[in-house]
Amino acid sequence: MTKWKIRETDADLTLMAQVLNIKETTACVMAHRGIRSKKAAVSFLAPSIERLRDPLHMKDMQKALEIILEACQSGKKITIYGDYDADGIMSTAILYKALTRLGANCEYYIPHRIEEGYGLNQKAVEKIANGGTNLIITVDNGIASAEEVKTAAERGIPTVIIDHHEPQEALPPAVAIVDPKQTDCTYPFEEMCAAGIVYLFATALADHAKNPLTDEERDELLVLAAIATLCDIVPLQDENRILVNSGLAVLNANKLINPGLGSLITIRGYLDKPIEAFTVGFVIGPCLNATGRLESAELAVELLLTAAEDTQKRLKLAQRLTELNEARKALTAECVDRALADLPDPLPRVIVITDFEAHESVAGIVAGRIRENTHRPTILITQGDGATKGSGRSVEAYNLFEALYAHRHLFTRFGGHAMAAGLTLPEENIPILREALNADCTLPEEDFVPSLQIDRVLPSEEITLALSDELSRLAPFGKGNSEPLFVSYGLLAEKVRVLNEKNTLIFTFTTNTGKRLKGIAFGLNTLYAATFSDKTENIEMDAVYAIETNTWNNVTEVQIRIRDFRACE
Repeated sequence: MTKWKIRETDADLTLMAQVLNIKETTACVMAHRGIRSKKAAVSFLAPSIERLRDPLHMKDMQKALEIILEACQSGKKITIYGDYDADGIMSTAILYKALTRLGANCEYYIPHRIEEGYGLNQKAVEKIANGGTNLIITVDNGIASAEEVKTAAERGIPTVIIDHHEPQEALPPAVAIVDPKQTDCTYPFEEMCAAGIVYLFATALADHAKNPLTDEERDELLVLAAIATLCDIVPLQDENRILVNSGLAVLNANKLINPGLGSLITIRGYLDKPIEAFTVGFVIGPCLNATGRLESAELAVELLLTAAEDTQKRLKLAQRLTELNEARKALTAECVDRALADLPDPLPRVIVITDFEAHESVAGIVAGRIRENTHRPTILITQGDGATKGSGRSVEAYNLFEALYAHRHLFTRFGGHAMAAGLTLPEENIPILREALNADCTLPEEDFVPSLQIDRVLPSEEITLALSDELSRLAPFGKGNSEPLFVSYGLLAEKVRVLNEKNTLIFTFTTNTGKRLKGIAFGLNTLYAATFSDKTENIEMDAVYAIETNTWNNVTEVQIRIRDFRACE
């Protein structure tokens, strides 16, 4: 059974509501997000792009700007070395656009996920060197590529690293490393994705070249950074919140701000629909990621760089991305079913499973699904191209990077962060890794029970359209700014429609003041049948839910989206 945890705060919610002219419930949600001052509240409610910090405060930013601008101006050949996920794709596109507008002799290289794996590799360095490159710029990778950067240097090619992953013991011998996670970097916010950092770099580069971005150029790069920020699941706080909030506003005002992205939005049927965080995370992002999983991420970069006038090419590429995503979904479903069937009983604290039939490109997704089902850190190991490769996903209480780093001698390649990691290791080390991780893990069992963090107990009469409108100002929601959840006890459902074919429940509640309130629940039909059998009228229940606005037939009303429920005790 999912635990319901009601958050507590010692903030003066009455005073906070009065000062900010908001409801106490909204003030309560903000207090739980760490917003305790008027300045912080104003910044949170109005995340303006002008509040982004000066990127020159980031370690090596100035040095990187000077090196890259000199390369642009002297005609040196520059290779942008990206990554095959949405963050790497967007980082590559942003930097390519920033460099080529300055006349740079520039190309990009995205490693093949299966044939080359993540990050710089020796064969790629040799290929790039033989192609006459004079400068390598890594984006969304590089911080863990000490040997490869050394090889490039020995070939006379300096490397600039722009990354956001955790540094390891030995930093690569790059001429400049821009990564706020470096211990000696004093930049006050270190949780940006790579594309967010590259966006700051691109604006600074244009200014440094005394050729500032136009408003439209800046807006386009901002949209790409916002999408990457959502797809990479970094905390939606501070500068990340500014990037996403501002980027989504630009995108909804002009869905063709980037023509290639506009084609994908059109193919996916969202040209006339609002683009929200959910749309990016579950509609647009998966199509971008599918290219790197099943073919080449260069397809996605090519789409983002295709000119507005080349309509047929854009639509063809967008259609291909959509087809690849459908194929990816089918592969994922097969692997998840197989993995769930092979789970050990009882479950260990850290799940390390092998599936040599699994397509290695979906290993991370499958590990994430197993994690969702078991609420335990999970590593899925597959048989890749001549190597045994693993991908891991974690829970909040377990720092996967630190746990794996303690046993880094078991891996031939390894990288990641607290919530996700990738690794390559000899097959004979798999049982050693499994035993070591579980021997090290001291988390109590309660950390492996799923829970819902509830912001407030709410009487049903307080669920109003006005409250929904206020709460919407706290969006976008995601990691670090979770969607507000509330609990109401003793809700009376006059009628319940059970749509088993859609795994959906539709409730008509009566509030304490006699008004009707609509509720909807997805994926909870089995729980409903177990709790209330076949009863569909006059149900009394306790429910955890989010509050949202629903418009149907030009009628706008408040409704609740139910996340969990129980019969009234």
